[in-house]
Amino acid sequence: MTFQQLQKDVLDPGLCTVCGACELACPAGVIGFDGLDPVVTTESWTAADCADCSDCLDVCPGADPGTPAAEERLFGRTRTPRERWIGVFSEVVAGHALDPVVYETSASGGSLTALLQTAMHRLEVTAVLSMGRDEKEPWRAAPALVRDPDGLVETAQSTYQLAPYLGALRPLMIEEPDARVAMSGVACHIQAMRKLQAMDTEVGRWAREHVVLLVEPACSSSTRPEGTAAVIRERAGVPLDSVVRLRYRDGAYPGDIAIRTDDGADHRVEFWRAVRDFAGNKTHRCLSCGDWMSGLADISVSDGDPNIFAASVTGAEQPKHGRVFIRTRAGARAVAAAREHGLLADEPVDLAGLNLGLERKRNRRASYERSGKPVPLGPIPGYQEELEIVPDEKWIAAPEQEEDR
Repeated sequence: MTFQQLQKDVLDPGLCTVCGACELACPAGVIGFDGLDPVVTTESWTAADCADCSDCLDVCPGADPGTPAAEERLFGRTRTPRERWIGVFSEVVAGHALDPVVYETSASGGSLTALLQTAMHRLEVTAVLSMGRDEKEPWRAAPALVRDPDGLVETAQSTYQLAPYLGALRPLMIEEPDARVAMSGVACHIQAMRKLQAMDTEVGRWAREHVVLLVEPACSSSTRPEGTAAVIRERAGVPLDSVVRLRYRDGAYPGDIAIRTDDGADHRVEFWRAVRDFAGNKTHRCLSCGDWMSGLADISVSDGDPNIFAASVTGAEQPKHGRVFIRTRAGARAVAAAREHGLLADEPVDLAGLNLGLERKRNRRASYERSGKPVPLGPIPGYQEELEIVPDEKWIAAPEQEEDR
């Protein structure tokens, strides 16, 4: 089995998630990324050099996220059809950060950031993998290894952009093999990490012993860098090379796209406009994804507001909070420690009602399942949800009398 098999089974059908797990798992360290595309980085490397190694394909969540096997390991059972989109959990609460800086900086109350800070303060975590920005091109997403709890504030908020991610752990594994790591990541990142932790390889054993807390935000879908670039250039009228800072949900809830340029000026784009622009810059894998949450993280967090698109259109404000799904013992320990350390407030929450991100995901997935195109496996083998499909553009229709600029 070789990288060529990964090319055939995952890359050619458009099923790559850009998670970066292949880069992390490759024993020889010869896989990297050219933009969003996995590549072999050593020109002299051939299929024969891979011999019978299949680690890059085994860890890949692109075609097969490996959900049932991971659920058996984590929970001793697989999810039921009623749990199709939420997964197995022991408790769900409405949470928000108590640190005012974290709360104000956050998109949805800062629960996820507070939990990662707790991991550093109380759970002996020495590094957190989070999505940050590229140093040379600050409008681009890039993985960040954060070692200071206060530094997590800069990587707070959702990042609506694809970037190779898990490969950032490889230098840490090599240079600091005893590090204790927590990570945030969307469904494909978490699925890949769980697959890696089950592998009987050197990298798999390291991940099993040293990646000790996984926290995930719910994900309707992510966007190519071109989507962000279009918002900056065409909506804000800003040259890409002038951008020094980018935030996706900045300011009063639900936030705007906030762009700072090298002349010190701040530019803003309404979030709802950006969502519509992002819709045209998705990959096939993101559009056909069968997971709003992986259900395999220790803790999952969704926005407490069920329709942030509408909130952006109307300007309606509400107290920011997230819905925190506690799944594993490690997750329960982290939430308890966050409470005790005064970093997280939480209260019971009712899950009833529509969630726009989930509904968009459900309808897109059903559409792709009926299309005959290659799609990744869902979390329940052979199960397809029956629903009357609502096209995505109807979920994010522009307000009446409002024309796109």
